[in-house]
Amino acid sequence: MEYKTLVRELGEKLGLELDGALGAVGLEIEGVSVVLQLAGGARGDILFTHADLGLPPPERRDALGRAVLEANFLYQGTGGASFALNPADGHLHLQRYDWLDRLDVDAAVAMLQRFFGTISSWRTIVADIQHAPVDPETVPPPGAFAIPDGFLQA
Repeated sequence: MEYKTLVRELGEKLGLELDGALGAVGLEIEGVSVVLQLAGGARGDILFTHADLGLPPPERRDALGRAVLEANFLYQGTGGASFALNPADGHLHLQRYDWLDRLDVDAAVAMLQRFFGTISSWRTIVADIQHAPVDPETVPPPGAFAIPDGFLQA
């Protein structure tokens, strides 16, 4: 599906006014801002979806880094997306790429629901990590901040 058509139909389906004329559109649901951006160079055949999850707490950066790397492994805790740190500002991002020719509006809505669900779960995980006791002598063991039961879907 063509990007502008997908954005227009997605807006209709979600009851939002979305305009993809510039190749990127942002939407906010439950306080989370997500950008849907046309990617793929001259072909423009990829939908790049990303969200800025903010600056990781410096005192817990190692624990959070371990948790997101474990989640990235085989996309087990990311719903098919991946985590990255923006080198410009240090913010944690969740991002994914989807081929436009494999998306219709219903598939895009389902993808966004999973994406927002992943963000919601990770907000909880990050809050848990932020409030965990800080002991500079210990390093969290692998899986210390495990993905909640039922989070993974086939």
